[in-house]
Amino acid sequence: MPSREHDPVDRLNTHHADDLLAVARAFGGRPDAVAARALTVDPSGIRLAVDTPSGPGEATIVFAEAMPDFGGTSSMRMTFRELARRARRPG
Repeated sequence: MPSREHDPVDRLNTHHADDLLAVARAFGGRPDAVAARALTVDPSGIRLAVDTPSGPGEATIVFAEAMPDFGGTSSMRMTFRELARRARRPG
C-alpha cells in the first residue's frame, strides 16, 4: 500500500478537489455535481463519490488509455492533469 504521502487518492482529494469536480461534471455524467472526491484510482480510471442537489452518487471515469506504469506517480499525475485540462476546456 502506498504511503499517505504517495497515495494517489489522498493526493487527488487533498490537492485537486476542483479538478475532480470538473472531471465528474465533464466525463462522469454528473453535470449537476457540487462536490467530488476520489474513492479509488487504478490503471484504467478513477471512481468518484459525488454530491448533487438530489443526493450523493458515484461516477466512474475511464482513462482513454490504461496507464502502463501505474506505480509511477508521474504517469498518474500526467494522466490526471490532461484529464482535468480537457474537463475545463470551453465548449
